[in-house]
Amino acid sequence: MAWFRKRRRVERQPLPYRNVGLQPRPGKFSIASREYKLYKKRLHLKLSWYERLARIAVKPVKASLDKKTEQELAAAIDFTGLRIPPQAPFSLFIVTVVLFSFSAGFLYALNIITTLLGVILCAIAGLTIGYYFLRYPINLMKAMRIKASSQVVLAVLYMVVSMRISTNLERAFKFTASNISGVLAWDMRRLLWDIEMGKYYSANEALTDYIVKWKPENEEFSEALRMIRESQHHVPEKAEKTLDEALRVVLDGTRDRMKHYAQDLQMPITMIHMMGIVLPILGSVMAPMAAIFLSDVVSPLHFFVGYDIVLPVLLLWFINNTLNKRPVTFSKVDVSKHPDIPPRGSYMLKMGHSKVAFPLLPLALLIGLLIVLPSIFYFTEHPEFLVVPQKMEAGFLVYEDVEDPDPLLSLSMSMVIILAAGVSLVIFFIFSNVQRSRIEDKVYKMEGEFELALFQLGNRISGGTPLEIAVEKAREDVKDMEIANLFDIILRNIRTFGMTFENALMHPKVGALRYYPSRLIQNVMKTITDTAKRGVQYASESMLTVSRYLKTVRETQEYMRGLMAETSTSMRFQAYAMAPLVSGLIVSMSQVIITVLGFLGRRMNEIGFKESFGIDASAILGSSSAITSTMFQLIIGIYLIEVILILAIFVTKIEKGEDKVTQWYSGGKMLIVGLMIYFIVVMISTTMFGGMIDGAMDTIRSS
Repeated sequence: MAWFRKRRRVERQPLPYRNVGLQPRPGKFSIASREYKLYKKRLHLKLSWYERLARIAVKPVKASLDKKTEQELAAAIDFTGLRIPPQAPFSLFIVTVVLFSFSAGFLYALNIITTLLGVILCAIAGLTIGYYFLRYPINLMKAMRIKASSQVVLAVLYMVVSMRISTNLERAFKFTASNISGVLAWDMRRLLWDIEMGKYYSANEALTDYIVKWKPENEEFSEALRMIRESQHHVPEKAEKTLDEALRVVLDGTRDRMKHYAQDLQMPITMIHMMGIVLPILGSVMAPMAAIFLSDVVSPLHFFVGYDIVLPVLLLWFINNTLNKRPVTFSKVDVSKHPDIPPRGSYMLKMGHSKVAFPLLPLALLIGLLIVLPSIFYFTEHPEFLVVPQKMEAGFLVYEDVEDPDPLLSLSMSMVIILAAGVSLVIFFIFSNVQRSRIEDKVYKMEGEFELALFQLGNRISGGTPLEIAVEKAREDVKDMEIANLFDIILRNIRTFGMTFENALMHPKVGALRYYPSRLIQNVMKTITDTAKRGVQYASESMLTVSRYLKTVRETQEYMRGLMAETSTSMRFQAYAMAPLVSGLIVSMSQVIITVLGFLGRRMNEIGFKESFGIDASAILGSSSAITSTMFQLIIGIYLIEVILILAIFVTKIEKGEDKVTQWYSGGKMLIVGLMIYFIVVMISTTMFGGMIDGAMDTIRSS
């Protein structure tokens, strides 16, 4: 009876879709497809901050836009999956402007904002933020399209492989959506769900709208999809040529995009050099003068904000703006499921037969603290060598004349603080990413060798050799390559555990693909094992076909690396050598200027300046003035660390895209070299120039 009641409840539910891609569990009735489950999971996510604000704003203000703008916003909202009505962005814009305007008037009435200029600036800020809210869906759509482009080549490759095995467009979509990741995978799953829900009568009709949707952002992707769709109406020989042409079109388009981007990088690189290198040099020349002659206006805080906040933020904004225009080409390697990968921020230690993840952040902080202890003790006893005390004289706030008996020691102690911070960052960045980086490099190397190994394996199988024996012979053909280890694990699993070829590859605990977590290799090998079930000849043909495609993809990757080589080399030179060298000279120049002006102030007092005018010239032109050379070194040192890390981000994203492991690992290596150069330059130039200045001042005193 209970079973009958359960059955009746199920029969009352509508069945608008078929059960595809997800097998029901034994004893349970399931009608939900894999695409539907992924779709619902995405829809049940919490509302984003923008969605919450837009939903609040649209309640009191239901603003309407012109038809063209509303259609543009509606298309962007539909593409991004934002759960807001098309009128919400404009409503949020109006609410933001009104709130800022009323806030400015209220603060002006309370005399918190005392000038009309402050009210105008507050209103301008409201307009700026409101415009950002208004354009948010469109900007998000552009960002999502750029991210999706990283999977475009693989998507076309998987669709071509699937269409060569079976000319079924819907099957090709399902195969591609299950094998790619990111925004494009979600987009394709949503398209499949629309087909299942009856929004489209067929995959052909759905693909027509999909081509129109992607044409403005990636024309070659749309053209490749069109050719794949048309291939199902051709005879087999022509269909194969059309599919080959589809892959060639998307690869050539990607290559052309990167070529144009590389050509357009010349101006941004010049701007980065000017903002990150030349501008700080000019500022360093003027900074000591401003600290001395504008001591009542300029303080160390102004230098800190200018050098360590404003300049890096501008540089980072400009670099991100440049990188956002980069055509994303190929997806990065995901090694998160590798059995030997350490947790984030840890280093994997081997202890006997077990492995222990050692957290690096406490160790890095402890080492940094030990290094900085001498500086803490020194500046605790002599705080005036770091921050100059102030006093009132003749109604003016002036800085006391503090003469440092050993300026080189004070400068060295302040440099120890920068070195401590740098060493902590280096330890954390390098050791928390070195193991991950090595695994990534192995996987990248394997992907480069995969097409040759696949070709050798396909050749062996095409001669009628059984699959297991063909693996052993193919392993001898690639024995000097990294991918030979993949074949070794397959053979070990077959011989030791008696596994089939499929289990030897995909077993969850000892499968060969577990140790080489390349999505490309995994998906291709899964395709081949599925094809092998239809016969060895089908598996051989699939291997040779995919091998040929992968060779073309690899050639395109090498071409694009060559295009970006000059840019990345230039940025690396700035991070490793130019930025530390310039920063070191900046610190030395500032100390020379402050020392000379301090000596000038004391000489003016000696010739009667204080008695004649009643003002202590040594206080106005003091050896420390508004900022000491040690404090200025701290500000420049922090700026150097920031610039090196920003350049590491730029280089990594230019070469590999979003790869956090390589990004921070490269940043650590750049830091250790850059800080060494910086320390050496500061000590040598300060000793050399300091000796010359001391000699000149001794000559003046004796004259």
